[in-house]
Amino acid sequence: MFAPTKVWRRWHRKINRNQRRFAATSALAASALPALVMARGHRISDVNEVPCVVQDSIETITKTKDAIALLTAIGAIEDVDKCKETKKLRAGKGKLRNRRHKARRGPLIVYGEKAKNDVGIFEAFRNIPGVTVASVSALSLLELAPGGHVGRFIIFSESAFKALDSVFGTFTTASTQKKNYMLPQPTMTNADITRIINSDEVQSVVREVRKGTKRTGTKKNPITNLNALLKLNPYAKTMKRQAILFQEAQLKKKEAAAAKKAAGK
Repeated sequence: MFAPTKVWRRWHRKINRNQRRFAATSALAASALPALVMARGHRISDVNEVPCVVQDSIETITKTKDAIALLTAIGAIEDVDKCKETKKLRAGKGKLRNRRHKARRGPLIVYGEKAKNDVGIFEAFRNIPGVTVASVSALSLLELAPGGHVGRFIIFSESAFKALDSVFGTFTTASTQKKNYMLPQPTMTNADITRIINSDEVQSVVREVRKGTKRTGTKKNPITNLNALLKLNPYAKTMKRQAILFQEAQLKKKEAAAAKKAAGK
């Protein structure tokens, strides 16, 4: 049901818990790859490294000017400026539903789960366009991958980054917060596909490049090109010739009839 909007619409879909956790860990892993972060549109050319980890002093910030100074110091202010420039009026009826404007997403600030001033850090960053703040123990997939696109630029506090192993577990140890959960084992032990293809083991068993099989020239259309048509149907030349002769005979017959009619008058 698309329209009209009714309260009994099936708004939510049930997703398995393990699938949600898998998606969250995948989004976190993608945020550590600069290529995916930049492909999502974040501007991180001035950031020293990704993932970006800062000292725990970020959790004590309570003023917006101090938060802006921190983002400037680590080189993330360019991504914030991008969000500020992309703010525009929403199209459609959403303007009437308390979401008049929309803008791009910027950095995600992740603080430790035992931060003493959760309210303070929220108040410091909430007025900065595009910036979102979240606790490491309550990371939402909507924040890690907005719009379903992984690779969000994340700024961790040191305690939050160290707490990831206890929240999501590792490949060998289970999580302390999620019952009977460990990180899923990677399907590939080596994800460098180019290195695998160019390795001596693979190149020794693949066939050599075929030579002389490359098509030369462009493919001709037999409907518009007579030579291409004759290759497919040699009798087409006779048919075209007969059609021309038939048209000429019909034209002569019409001219003879017209002359005979004029002579009779």
